[in-house]
Amino acid sequence: MGQQKKIRKCGVYTWFGFLLPFREKLRLIKDAGFDTVCTWWDDMFLEMDGRKEEQFDQALSAGLLIEHTHLPYFGCDELWRPGLSGDALCARYCRAVAGAAASGIRTVVMHPFERQAPPAGDWAVFIARMERIAGESARRGIHLAIENICDQNGLMRILDHFNGNPYVGLCFDTGHNHLTAANGFGLLDRHRDRIFALHVHDNNGKADEHLLPYEGTVDWAAFMEKIGETNFAGSLMLEACYPIDMEKLDKDPARGYLAPAVPPEEYLARAKQSCEKVLQAGI
Repeated sequence: MGQQKKIRKCGVYTWFGFLLPFREKLRLIKDAGFDTVCTWWDDMFLEMDGRKEEQFDQALSAGLLIEHTHLPYFGCDELWRPGLSGDALCARYCRAVAGAAASGIRTVVMHPFERQAPPAGDWAVFIARMERIAGESARRGIHLAIENICDQNGLMRILDHFNGNPYVGLCFDTGHNHLTAANGFGLLDRHRDRIFALHVHDNNGKADEHLLPYEGTVDWAAFMEKIGETNFAGSLMLEACYPIDMEKLDKDPARGYLAPAVPPEEYLARAKQSCEKVLQAGI
């Protein structure tokens, strides 16, 4: 299969369910045995995480690499609508790409829509804005990884449009894929040369639960077989977190959060074990 020769590293999103200072999260992640991290490129957690522009160097100092960062997705359907709001959001994404690149990050992840391409959305308007964002990515030499959400047909149409742009590709999210194409990995077959990032988490096929691998019903052996047929050589990046209601948290972070019932060290140890188990499934 050859997969074990490609993916050897495990990563984890710095939001794994615990409200902790950024440097403390890095220490805990490194102590748990992870190699890489994903961050959130926004200032909404400035008080807790500090300046996002400093996080790449902080991660390196902790012995970790920020493999990619996630652009904010709240209100991203505005990209599909004519008007100043969508123009402002497009400009914000362009600035985010430039800022992430300047800090040393080589891949940014974005959602193309909130759940699906808006039924009344304007394709021409959306593509014109995406061309600006992709152009900024190309100028900065940074990958733009578009994440699969609920609408795989809409996603494939976007990726097909940018087929000739080497800076635009796919962030493959295992949990989202499981909700839309349960244990079918056609996206990996179709875009095997354009996978720039992975978001690895599990669910039971009904809700976006962001569980650790093997806590849901994703077929991890089948996933590893398919990812092994692609050119992806980055990390298995866990985007799991201690069980919380993600939709409630997104709507109201202040009220949607409940402190986990276990220490962060315990959760991260389980997370690392689950990641290693996924790697073993590909051998």
